[in-house]
Amino acid sequence: MSDFNINETAPALSAQSFPLQGTRLIEASAGTGKTYTLAALYVRLVLGHGAVGTGPANGAALLPPKILVVTFTKAATEELRDRIRQRLVDAAQVFRGQSEPDEVLASIVSDYAESDYAKCAAQLQLAAEWMDEAAIFTIHGWCQRMLSEHAFDAGTAFAQTMNKDLRELSLQIARDYWRYFLYSLPDNRVLHHFGDITKSPEALYQAIRPWLGAESDSLEFRASGAALPPALEPIKAAEQLQGWFQKVDQHAAKLREFMQPEALAELDEAFAKSIINKNKFREKGWLENERPQLENWIKHPERFDALDSGSQKFIEKYSADNLMAGTKAKFSPPSHPLFAGFSDLVALFAARPQLHLAVLHHAACWFTEEFQKRKQQRAELGFDDLLTRLYEALHREGGEALAERIRVQFPMAMVDEFQDTDAVQFGIFRKIYPKVTSTDYGLVLVGDPKQAIYSFRGADLYTYLNARELTAGQHYNLPKNYRSTHNLVASVNALFVRAEKQDAGAFGFAHEGHNPLPFFAVAAAGKQGFLQEHGANTPALNYWLADEAVEELRKGEYQQRMANACADRIAELLNGSALGTSGFSKSENDELITITPADIAILVRDRNEAKVIRDALNARALRSVYMSDKDSIFATEEATTMLSWLQAVYSPENETRLRAALLLRLSGQSDSTLSHWFEDEQAWEKITDQVREFRDIWRYQGVLPMIRAWLHAFDLPQRWLQNDSGERTLTNMLHLAELLQQESSQRDGETGLMRWFAQQLDAANPNEELVQRLESDADRIKVVTIHKSKGLQYNLVFLPFICGHKAVTAKHSVRYHAVNEDSGHTIVELEPDDEAIARADNERLQEDIRLLYVALTRPVYACWLGLGAYRDGNAKYSAVNRSGLGWLLNLPAKPTAADLKTALAELPWQHEQEPSFATYENAPSEAQPQSALRLPRAIHTEHWWIASYSALRTGAIYVPEAPDTATQEHYQDDDQGFAEQAGNEPTIAYAPENLLGMHGFPRGASAGTFLHNILEVAAEHKFKQTEGPEMQALLSRRLTQRGWEAETETLQSWLQQLTSVPLATGDECLTELPAIVAEMEFWLEVNNLKAADLDRVISRYLWPGKARPALLDEDLNGMLKGFIDLTYQDNSGRYWVCDYKSNWLGNDSAAYTERAMEKAMLEKRYDVQASLYLFALHRLLSARIPDYVDNIDHYLGGGMYWFIREPAAGQCVLKPDSQLLHELDALFRAEAAE
Repeated sequence: MSDFNINETAPALSAQSFPLQGTRLIEASAGTGKTYTLAALYVRLVLGHGAVGTGPANGAALLPPKILVVTFTKAATEELRDRIRQRLVDAAQVFRGQSEPDEVLASIVSDYAESDYAKCAAQLQLAAEWMDEAAIFTIHGWCQRMLSEHAFDAGTAFAQTMNKDLRELSLQIARDYWRYFLYSLPDNRVLHHFGDITKSPEALYQAIRPWLGAESDSLEFRASGAALPPALEPIKAAEQLQGWFQKVDQHAAKLREFMQPEALAELDEAFAKSIINKNKFREKGWLENERPQLENWIKHPERFDALDSGSQKFIEKYSADNLMAGTKAKFSPPSHPLFAGFSDLVALFAARPQLHLAVLHHAACWFTEEFQKRKQQRAELGFDDLLTRLYEALHREGGEALAERIRVQFPMAMVDEFQDTDAVQFGIFRKIYPKVTSTDYGLVLVGDPKQAIYSFRGADLYTYLNARELTAGQHYNLPKNYRSTHNLVASVNALFVRAEKQDAGAFGFAHEGHNPLPFFAVAAAGKQGFLQEHGANTPALNYWLADEAVEELRKGEYQQRMANACADRIAELLNGSALGTSGFSKSENDELITITPADIAILVRDRNEAKVIRDALNARALRSVYMSDKDSIFATEEATTMLSWLQAVYSPENETRLRAALLLRLSGQSDSTLSHWFEDEQAWEKITDQVREFRDIWRYQGVLPMIRAWLHAFDLPQRWLQNDSGERTLTNMLHLAELLQQESSQRDGETGLMRWFAQQLDAANPNEELVQRLESDADRIKVVTIHKSKGLQYNLVFLPFICGHKAVTAKHSVRYHAVNEDSGHTIVELEPDDEAIARADNERLQEDIRLLYVALTRPVYACWLGLGAYRDGNAKYSAVNRSGLGWLLNLPAKPTAADLKTALAELPWQHEQEPSFATYENAPSEAQPQSALRLPRAIHTEHWWIASYSALRTGAIYVPEAPDTATQEHYQDDDQGFAEQAGNEPTIAYAPENLLGMHGFPRGASAGTFLHNILEVAAEHKFKQTEGPEMQALLSRRLTQRGWEAETETLQSWLQQLTSVPLATGDECLTELPAIVAEMEFWLEVNNLKAADLDRVISRYLWPGKARPALLDEDLNGMLKGFIDLTYQDNSGRYWVCDYKSNWLGNDSAAYTERAMEKAMLEKRYDVQASLYLFALHRLLSARIPDYVDNIDHYLGGGMYWFIREPAAGQCVLKPDSQLLHELDALFRAEAAE
C-alpha cells in the first residue's frame, strides 16, 4: 500500500453546502449525526439544491427512485427510509411556514426565493409520499435488482432463484468428490496420509471452506509461509505414496530378520548398567511397555508394522542415532543391526512425500468450479454470487455500457457504513462512478474506519483505506458528538488521545511517521444531563479493578467477580431510583428521572459471557434479555425436547420413549407427579390414553394443534413463565411448532416430518427464518454483543469483561494482510507458522481496539468497566496487554494489576470498589421455580428380564427394559450414582459455584451422559480430532442445547488434556493407542444365578476385606447386557477395558486420591461392573485368539476406571488375578448347565 498520511483532520462537513458531485468521503465518528446528515443531503437532492452539474439553488431535482442509498442490513434500510421520509415532511412544513427550521433547513430555505416555497414544499411532499419506492437497498438487494433489471447487459439469466442456504448443494458436491476421487483409492494408508478430507464428505467440505467465496484476486493461499503446491489429483498422489510405502515395507521386511533376543539383551544391559541417559530413556517405560513390545516382535516378527504410530515412536526412540545421542560419555551405545535398521527407517520417514496439501488444493479447485457450474445449471444464486456476478459483468468487455445504464438510472449514490465494504463491492461502485472529480454524477461514501469490526463477515478495512487514498482532497468529517454527555466524551477522548502518542498510534496502524488510521478527538455537542446518586453527579467513566496477583486471578474468577460487581451495581442503581436517590437529571437542580432496567445495556463478546452475566443478574432478581442470539432454533434444548415429544406422541405404546419425554426438564413435571404416574398403573394408563388423543389430533388436525394440546394439557406455558428463561422457552416452542406446521405439507406423514426435524437438529445451520426469535424485552436489562450494539445507544452501559480477548492460534487457518505496495493483499495461511500467527493476531488486536471504541461510544450518561490482569488456561502470565484496552493503556508484556493501576491513574476515570451483594427490591413477584426432577422409585419387574449392571446394585429395575444404547445405560448408571451421592438433591445437572475447571462443571446424570457422549464421538476419530472444527462445533452446539455455553473453554481444555495425558496402563496416551473400540456391546446369558454368589466371588478378588453394599438378594435370570465405554489395545499388545466416571470427588485435584477412588468404586459397586466388563472381554478374547486361554496375563491387561474430571490423577487401574475370570466363567457355566 502506498503511503497515505493524515496529519490533520479533514474539514468539518456542512450539510447545507456539501458538494453533491464527484466521489467524496465522509468520516462520521460514533454519535456525530451521520443519519441526520444523510437525510439533510437527501433533502437537498430532492430540491436540486447543489445537485449534479448545477448551482446551489437552481439545479435539477431528483426524486427517490433516482437517488441510490446503500447500506448493509435490512433493519438499516428501514430506519433510513423512515428517517428520510420524516425529514422530507419536516422540510415541506418549513417551506409552508408550518414549523420552525433548524440550522440546516434554515440555510437551505434561505437559498430560495419566497415565490418558490410552494413549489419546493410540493416537491418535498411528493418525495415523502414516494419513499416506499425509494432506491434504498442493502448491497445484496441492490445487486440482485441490477442483475434482474439489466439481465441482457449483465449476461445473466432473466429468471434466477435466490437460495439463501447453499450448504446442501455444497455437501452434495463434496460427496461427489469424495466418491469420484477418494472412495476408490485402494490403500487405507494413502487415505490416512491425506488427512481429514478422507474421513467423510462433511470433513472434506469443512477442509475446503476457506476457498469458498474466494473469487477475489486479492486473496492468496499459502502454507507455512510458502505458496501452495500445485493441485494434484488423489490417484496420482496415491501412486507416489504407494512407491514410498513399498520402500518402507521392503525395509520393514528386512528388519524382521533382525528381531533377535540379542537386541533385547543389548538394551537390557544398557538400562541395567545406566549406560543411557535416563531422562531420555525411562526405565519404567522400558520395563512396562517398550520391552514387552520388542519381546512381542521377537516372538512374532509378523506383528511388526513400521507404519503403526506406536511402532514409529519405538523406532525413533531406539534408532542407532538416537541411542548414540542418549549414551553417556565414555560408554559405547547399544549396538545391533536392528538399531541401525531403525535409523534407516527414520530417514525414510523423513523422506515421506508430503502431498496432502496438493490433494486439498485439487479438491478445492474442483469443488469451486463444480459449485459455480451447478448453480448455473440450476439457475440459482447465493448471496455472494449477487456481488460477484455484477462485478464481473461490469469488468468484462462491454461492461462500460452496463455501467452507463446504471449511472443514468442513479446519477447520485450514497453508500452508508462504507467501512464494512470489501474489494468486490467497492469495485462495483468504482466502475459505475469512475471519475472522482466528476461534475456529472456523484458518489458519497460514508463510514468510520474506527468502527470497522466485521472482518469475520468479509469486511475489509484496507478497501476503505484504499478508497480514502483515491479520494484524497475530498474528505469531510462530522466533528461533534451528539450522543453522549460532555464528561463521557472527554473521558473516551482521553484514552485514545493518550494512546495516539504511541509509535503505532491508537489503532496500531502508524508506521515510520505515516498513519492511515489516526484518532482525532471529537467535541461534545452539548448533550445535557447527568446520572445522579445521593445528590452528586456520578462520574462518566468508572471501573472496578481486581488487584490480586496474576498467579491468583484466573479467567473464570475474573469473569465471575466482574459479573457480580456489575449485577450488584445495577441493583444499587435501580433500588436507589425506586427510593428517589438515583436518577437522570437535565441539570444540577432538576427533578430526577427514574432509572429503569430498559435504560441499561451490558455489552459482551459472545453468548458465553452473556451466560455468566445473566446468571449473576438472575441471582439478584434482575431480569434481562439477550439481544444477540443468532443460533439456529434447532440448536436449542427446546428443539431436542420437541423431538422427544413428537416421538412419544407418534408411539405412546413405547413406554421408554414416553417416560423419556416426560422426564425432560422442559416437560415441567415434579418428581412427585412423575412417581405417581410411573408407579400407579391407572394413572399411567390415563396418561397413555391422553397421549393417544394427542396422536389423533396430530393425524386429523395437524402437528400445530397437537403441540398446543400438549402444552395446555400439562399447563406448560404457566410453569415456564414462572422462571426467568420462561419467555425464551415459550417463544422457541411456538417458533418450532410453526416451522413444523409449515413443513408438514411437504412431508410424507408423521414419520417423514420427524425425520426432517431430526435432520435439522443434526445440521443446526441457521438462516434468517431459523434463527431464534427474540423473547419479550419489556423493561428488561439488555445483554448485547458489542457487534450487535454498533449504531445503537443506551443511557447506561456496562462492560464487565472488557479485558477479555481470544488470541489467534495455529488450530485453524488464519488470514492477514500483506501491507506493502499491493494495497492490503489478503493472505490465507492454511498451515500457519509463527510469523503468520503473529501477523494474524496483530490484526485481531487492531480489530479488538476498534471493538472497544464501539463499546465506549454507546453510552449516553455513564459507563462501567470490569478490569483485571488475569491468567487464561495454563498460561503463567497475564496477556491482558494483548487486549484492546491493554494496547490503549500501553501495558507491558506480562502485565500485573499494579501495571493496570499505574496506567489507569493517568486517565480521568473513577476507580470504584466492588459493591456488596444487592438484590433488586422492585423485581416483579414470581412464583418459586418447581423442584427439579428426580427419578421415581424403582419399579419391580417380572422374573425373567434383560438388564444392565445397574439393575444388580439397586434392588429393582427402574427401566422396563434394558438400555438400547450406550447413552441410555450411561444415563441410568450416572443418575443412580448421582442420586446416591446427592441424597435428596436434584438429579438434573447443577454446577457448583467458584470451582475451577471440570470441578465446577455441572454434575448429575445429564452432565455425565453429556461427557460420555462427547468422548464417544472423540473415540470415533481415534481421539485425534478433538481440536478440529467439527468437534468444536459439536461441543458448542451441544453445550448450547443444555444452556452450558459458559463451559465451552473448560470443556475444550479438558478434552485436550484427557486425550494427551499418559495412561496409567502404559506410557501412551489415547491418541497413540493402536486399536480402540468405543461402546462395545456385550450380552451374557444368566440362568438362575444367585447374586450373592456373584458378590462373594468378586469381593474375594477386588479389594478383599473392604466393606461395600451387598448386591440384591435374589436370583438373576435372563440376559445381562452392557456397553463398555472403551476397549483398547496398548502398544505392548495387551487389551484393556476402560469406563468413564463423571463422579465429583471433591473441589480440586487433591481430592482424587487412590483412597477416594477406592471408596467410590466400592460404594457404587463399580467393582461388579468392572468384573462383568472384564469377563465379557475375556469371553471375546477366548473366542478370537487361539492361545489366549494359556496366556491370559500376556493378552489381558485389566481395567481402568477413569474419573474423568481429573484426567491425570483420576485413573484407577484394576489388574485382578486371572483366577477371578476362571471362577466367573465357572459360575456362569455351572448355572447354565443346571
